[in-house]
Amino acid sequence: MLRPYDRVFTSAKSIGLKYAGCFGEIVSNKGDHPEIPIPLLALMVTAIYAALFWKMLGSPGKFNLTGNQFSETYVFYVKFLEKLKKDAPAKFHCMMADIYEGVQALRQKGNNHLASEHQDALMLLDLDDMAEN
Repeated sequence: MLRPYDRVFTSAKSIGLKYAGCFGEIVSNKGDHPEIPIPLLALMVTAIYAALFWKMLGSPGKFNLTGNQFSETYVFYVKFLEKLKKDAPAKFHCMMADIYEGVQALRQKGNNHLASEHQDALMLLDLDDMAEN
């Protein structure tokens, strides 16, 4: 199974190389706190949306994530994040830098700390107030 990084950056046709200019902020970023680029985060959120949509359809055997199929979802998230960046730049930077640092920490740790990472993620959920049906 290919990791998201592999799909985005490894081949000559991959979006990370095709639109390399969009990822420049990682190299020269404010205060040594690089941000995850808006196009990459929007792509990952769109992939999660597509996976949830696939599950909602009953997990059919054949389901392809194609460029045009979820393009409106992708564009929505790009515009949403760009507006957030414009309206609250400091908070936006903090959020995007936190996401970038979180991904880097997971990438460096590998599977060594998955149990504690899962527990930390579960602590963020308000399970007591969450609906069951």
